[in-house]
Amino acid sequence: MKNSYISAIKRVLPDSILLIILVFLLFTDFYKILSAPAQVLISKMLLVSTGFIHAHITRKLAFPSVDWEDPDDDRMKKLLVIALYVIFIYAYSIGG
Repeated sequence: MKNSYISAIKRVLPDSILLIILVFLLFTDFYKILSAPAQVLISKMLLVSTGFIHAHITRKLAFPSVDWEDPDDDRMKKLLVIALYVIFIYAYSIGG
């Protein structure tokens, strides 16, 4: 059980670090000196990273027992997990 938590943290760690860096840039004056396209890029990266982390946490709470390697595991559950990630990331990326 402990290894599953560690592996889940390792999966979202790069995105979490990126999220922390982007939030830091957002609240400093460095963000203001960037060009408008760079500001939009940073804000979109921030929204997508946040959506991914939120989707990952929700997925772990809603569907903790999805076995991606087992072909006999419920295919609908796998599709629901994929749809969850897509919906969360899409909703966050359009600013919703």
